[in-house]
Amino acid sequence: MKTVFIISLTFLLFFSLASCTKKVEDKIKPPDDLIAREEMVDIIVDMHIFDAVMASEQKKGGKKVQNQKYYLYNSIMEKHNITRERFEKSFKYYQHDFEVMDDIYADVITKLSIMKSEVDRE
Repeated sequence: MKTVFIISLTFLLFFSLASCTKKVEDKIKPPDDLIAREEMVDIIVDMHIFDAVMASEQKKGGKKVQNQKYYLYNSIMEKHNITRERFEKSFKYYQHDFEVMDDIYADVITKLSIMKSEVDRE
């Protein structure tokens, strides 16, 4: 009975560790038209600014906020000369690596904080 318990525990431990390790083949390949990290930061900053504008409009009672959001996001894509598909593929790629995405959002927060402090000074 003790041997069965030890074997069961060994298998359980093995499968638990095997499921937690990241396999090399799990890494996704970057898209051919990957958006550069710095440009991705700029795009996300623009998106957060527009989200803040939309939230403000919604608080004021703006009824067409959802319709405007679609057009504003498209204007961000146009500003950066990218398609929504290219953005989504690049975002998905960066999102796959938690550390990289964390660094991107740290840069986004830094840029937004600098912008806010500049507005507060005026």
